Amino acid sequence: MTQEDQKRVENAARFAADLCMRAGKDQAFYDAFWERLLSHGDILAEWIYYMENGTFLCRTAISGVTVADILVWQIDRFKAAMDQERDGLQNNGAKMALCAFDTMTKMAEDPGRYASRIAADTGTDYPGKFGGL
Repeated sequence: MTQEDQKRVENAARFAADLCMRAGKDQAFYDAFWERLLSHGDILAEWIYYMENGTFLCRTAISGVTVADILVWQIDRFKAAMDQERDGLQNNGAKMALCAFDTMTKMAEDPGRYASRIAADTGTDYPGKFGGL
């Protein structure tokens, strides 16, 4: 790894810590997230691109799903929680982006579990859709 690449990874670690703090996540969440991110270089590259550009690169896909797809899928969950004023999600873009990348790292380790959940989601609202949200 070049010195420039090492600096970018160090900046990405600080960026992750900052987003975790702004999202109300604890050190244990950060440690687990950062460890998974480091073990998936392609997702780390996506994270660095997001950090540097404020938008998604979307070159990496797991079972055909990009981080932007995950974010869109999760928006339903965020909106449902916001409607009920839970989890402090109001106006928390940091938490939304962080959770999308977190889910992508988890999806890299268990693609079937997440791909089936994303595919099964209808994208419509109905009572009980999110199991109690």
